[in-house]
Amino acid sequence: MCEVSDSAVLVKKRVTLDDVAKVAHVATSTASRALNRPGRINAETEALVRQVAIELGYERPENFWLRTHVLTQKVGVVIALEQYRMLAAIQDKLILEHYLPVLYPTVPNQSARIIKREFNNVDGLIIDNPQTPGRIHLEIPNTEPLVVTNCVIDEATCVVPDTEQGVAVLLTHLKSLRHRSITYFYAKDCWLGESILQALQSGCEQAGVILHPVGNVGNNLEAGARAVAAWCRHKDSAAVFCGDYSALGFMQELNRSLKMLVPDDVSVVAIGDAFIGRLCPSVTTTLEVPYRRIGTEAVRQLLSQIYHPSGRERRVKPMKMSLVNGGTTGIS
Repeated sequence: MCEVSDSAVLVKKRVTLDDVAKVAHVATSTASRALNRPGRINAETEALVRQVAIELGYERPENFWLRTHVLTQKVGVVIALEQYRMLAAIQDKLILEHYLPVLYPTVPNQSARIIKREFNNVDGLIIDNPQTPGRIHLEIPNTEPLVVTNCVIDEATCVVPDTEQGVAVLLTHLKSLRHRSITYFYAKDCWLGESILQALQSGCEQAGVILHPVGNVGNNLEAGARAVAAWCRHKDSAAVFCGDYSALGFMQELNRSLKMLVPDDVSVVAIGDAFIGRLCPSVTTTLEVPYRRIGTEAVRQLLSQIYHPSGRERRVKPMKMSLVNGGTTGIS
C-alpha cells in the first residue's frame, strides 16, 4: 500500500466509500452498512457492494495509512452549537468514513488555545468561522491537517459559500421586482457579512442600484428590531440582513411600531439558513448558505489531507448559494 523510507513517503490514491457507492449505484449509507454491518440490507445488494469494494481495492481508513505515529480515528470539530445543520452533516460524513467526531464548542478568546492543545489528540481539525485567524495561522504547524469553514484564512483549505455568485442571484431577483435601493445590515466581525458586502458593493455599482450598508447588526431578534431606526433614514425599498433572526426581528418591529407590512411597504431578504425562514408565518425570502454541503465538503478535504500528507496548501472551495423565494419580497 505504501513504502516508507528515510526521504519520502509514496502513497497511491485512496479509494473512498463514496467511490464504492457510486460504482455500485447505491447510497453511501447503504455501502457503509454493507461493508460494516452485514445482514442489515438486502443480501443481493450487500454482495454487490462487497464485490465492487474488492474490485476497486477499497480498504477501511484504519488500514490505509502507515505513519510513524498511530492515527486516533478522531477528528476535532471547533464550531458554535447553533450551527447544528452543518455540525450534523460533518458528523454524518465522519461516521460514514469510520471516524469519531470530537466536538469543541467555540468559546470567545479561547479558540487558539483549544486548537493548539487538541492537535495532540486528533488526526485533524475542522474549524468553523474562527474569530482569531491570525493567531490560528501562527500556532498550527503547516504539516497538520486543517480545514476552515465559513471564513478565508492564509495557509489553510477553506470551504465557504460562494458569495459573489449568491449576490448575483439576489440582485437579479430584486431587480426583476424593480427594486433600485437596498439597505444591507451585517456584523462587521463576521467573514460572511463582510464578503457579502464586498459582492453587493460591486454588483450594485454595475447594476445601478443604491446601497446603504449598516454594520454592527448581530443576528438576533433584538438587533433586528433596533435596525428599524436605521432603515428609516433612507426607507429603501429592500432590506437585506446577513442573518435570519435579525431579519425576523426587523419584520416584527416594523409592524409593531410603524404598522408597516412586508412585502407591501418593504421587501426583506435574509442571508443564512432557509430552514429558519420556513418557520416564519410568511416564509422569509432567503439567500441560503449551504451549511450541510459545506460540512460534507470540509470532511472530504480534511480526510484527503490525512491520507495524503504533503503539507497544507491554501485552497478556497466555494459552494453554490441558492435563493429560496418566500413571501417577504414583492414588487417595489
